[in-house]
Amino acid sequence: MTRFDAASRRAAHAVVDALFDHVEHIDERKVVDWKPAAELRELVRIGDGGGELTSTIRPLLDYAIQLHHPSYMGHQVCPPFPTAVLADLLISTLNQSTAVWEMSPIGTVVEQEVVRWLADRAGYPTESLGTAVSGGSAANLTGLLAARARFNAEHSGAKRPLIVCGGDAHYSIARAASIMGIPVSDVLKIATDEQHRMDVDALAEMLQAIDARDDVAVLAIVATAGSTATGAFDSLRELAELRDRHRTWLHVDAAHGASVLLSERLRHLVDGLDRADSFAWDPHKMMWMPLSLGIILVRNGIWLRRAFEADAPYLFNAERASDNIGELTIQCSKRADAIKLWLTLQTDGAAAIATALEKVTDVTRHLYEVVKASDDFIAMHEPDFNIFCFRHRSDDATNARLREALIRSGEAWITSTVLKEQRVLRVTLINPATEHEHVERMLASLRALV
Repeated sequence: MTRFDAASRRAAHAVVDALFDHVEHIDERKVVDWKPAAELRELVRIGDGGGELTSTIRPLLDYAIQLHHPSYMGHQVCPPFPTAVLADLLISTLNQSTAVWEMSPIGTVVEQEVVRWLADRAGYPTESLGTAVSGGSAANLTGLLAARARFNAEHSGAKRPLIVCGGDAHYSIARAASIMGIPVSDVLKIATDEQHRMDVDALAEMLQAIDARDDVAVLAIVATAGSTATGAFDSLRELAELRDRHRTWLHVDAAHGASVLLSERLRHLVDGLDRADSFAWDPHKMMWMPLSLGIILVRNGIWLRRAFEADAPYLFNAERASDNIGELTIQCSKRADAIKLWLTLQTDGAAAIATALEKVTDVTRHLYEVVKASDDFIAMHEPDFNIFCFRHRSDDATNARLREALIRSGEAWITSTVLKEQRVLRVTLINPATEHEHVERMLASLRALV
């Protein structure tokens, strides 16, 4: 199909029906029908064309990880809301490129409206700026580039920049540093406390030691709000006070956790986020948007602009400088992904997101209580939000084997990580359809595999 005609309309309706049938009956399936890569590759060999559309997509439906299944409790990838899924069709059909205003006037103002709405939720001032990006990794890089723009303005190359972050910081922080030409040895990690938060006292000692040197200075403190490992939230207000005392930049990787701002019950977890100089926020995690939609927000927008200053008269001109989003990001080909969140907020409202946030938090808490009361599993921490790590009371090898056997069975999908030098089992309760019975059944499945 290369034209929008009656035949492609019929095919589109058939695909939509197949997708909705698939999700509506998802609990009749395994969470994954496990096949080795070689078998899957044989199913998707590219031929000479002529395939019927709905039968061609069947292997994709059958062998995907079924994120909509209530027993999916794995990575931080959500089962998207249906309104946002339909928005993806709209975005792809219109195919607007939002880096330059004249290429997407309506798409540009939608993104600006979404960014301003999110900034308002965080308590950011009117001079703040931000943009949609591909996700938390790009947002963290962008925030640190803005930090470097201010660092260079203040230090004029006289001092070597250091980045300081918590021991559980996302790997994208070290990767961003490498991209920026900062060696990994200059990304200094602070130990975490018993609650897996950055140790504020240890950070204060390190900052004091750095201030005593003439050759280096801190480009940024990087905090985390909703860490990947445990979902922990750093003490942002205390970190902001240290930022002020040592005159540096505070960036917060809140890709996972910033969405709690929409819940009155949970927003205390990010108390102090309004004082950050920049932060990452991924609506494609805990706002149930399809991949990809990340956001970077910078409190003083001048540093975001300076980070991406470029001479491109064929795209950017002074008359529209305030509306060319491409002047705030590395991207030139830029999909109008903010439409997904805009359409969801317009039709379903923020309350639907808040309800989902509180539901997954409650189910996570239930799992924690069940594990805590058991005699064969141990809770590795008390969850603040929707990520929880626990461990079978055996050894590392057994815990690794249990996870692998469980996901291959298709009965549930969980992940695994290393926490305080121990192999642990990890869940992210990210599906609002997951109930108490599903997490209890997951534990029962693990017990049967011991």
